[in-house]
Amino acid sequence: MTEENNNNTSASTPNQQPQSAFATLSKKFTIPPPPKTIADGVKRDYVLVGGLAATVIALTAGIYNHSKGGSQLTTNRLLKGRIWAQAFTVVAMGWYAFAYQRDLDEAEASKHRKVILT
Repeated sequence: MTEENNNNTSASTPNQQPQSAFATLSKKFTIPPPPKTIADGVKRDYVLVGGLAATVIALTAGIYNHSKGGSQLTTNRLLKGRIWAQAFTVVAMGWYAFAYQRDLDEAEASKHRKVILT
């Protein structure tokens, strides 16, 4: 029984192992390098900065309203808004990573393209 298992494992090559779903997905999403300055980061990632600001403002307003004894309905709406702002920010981060990888793939493909002039 062990000889059969050894024969089966030696016949398969390590390069043909199936990749996990995370490994396949991580090839499609690459995090861009950090900007040199904060101003460059804000210019490049203004959507993420806006989502971050919306999340912080909604959270701060919700906590402030709750601590001052404001309406529970208002507090609930503010904190639900925070959840939506945070969800938007996470989706935007994924989109930025996907678009950055797509741009890298297109740049790599353009290096290997041959131009035939006739």
